[in-house]
Amino acid sequence: MPDISPDDPIRLDGLVALVTGASGGIGDRAARLLAERGARVALADRDADVLAEAGFDAASSVHRLDLVADGAPDRVVSEVLARHGRLDVLINSAGVNARSAPAVTSREEWARVLEVNLSGTFRMIQAAYDALRASPAAAVVSLTSTAAAVAVPQNAAYSTSKAGLVHLTRVLASEWAADGIRLNTVAPTIVATAMTAAVREDPVYMAEKLASIPLGRMASVDDVAQAIAFLASPAAGMVTGQTLFVDGGVTTR
Repeated sequence: MPDISPDDPIRLDGLVALVTGASGGIGDRAARLLAERGARVALADRDADVLAEAGFDAASSVHRLDLVADGAPDRVVSEVLARHGRLDVLINSAGVNARSAPAVTSREEWARVLEVNLSGTFRMIQAAYDALRASPAAAVVSLTSTAAAVAVPQNAAYSTSKAGLVHLTRVLASEWAADGIRLNTVAPTIVATAMTAAVREDPVYMAEKLASIPLGRMASVDDVAQAIAFLASPAAGMVTGQTLFVDGGVTTR
């Protein structure tokens, strides 16, 4: 385990972090914050061309990743190891959402959301296992949602996928503790990203949503990225199997 700096315990100097969904609002900010804190960052996304133009430094690398493509997680991990020689931190930010009333949710919608958010993330973690086991500071942080703990209308597939990811994280945290791998999740309330653009245009929805948040505002991408960076860092060296809610108090009610 790297020494914890008395000046900044959330440094990641010398570590390599792989961030999936790195072109998204949260993934992009998390990747930049990890780089600011000293990590070499491997950026993975379906839209690798966008990442190549995102302005990261020369120490970073870009990888094309479709979580549902056969063998894609294993390929990306191999690419990261070939480029950087190690993998210490995995940030699972890639995901999709779909809103529909449960009575009319299609088989295709249900399957797609579960396949990306839960099965795809599991395969990504599984692909990284051997590399993480070799690290003295291995950490996995997966992005979930308050929808994993609070019933959100017209969100059955998404909520179920995120709740499943929370419990998967607890199971793996228990099984892989002996390997020195910590696994945690970050669960924000609504964040101003492309994924929430449609609902943020609905004034009735937003009034109800903000009324449900005791702090009275949405989470920012930086709020979420700071939580991710903490859980990835040596400062959280005794934290595993936990969910950090970045929700302004939603889950206190």
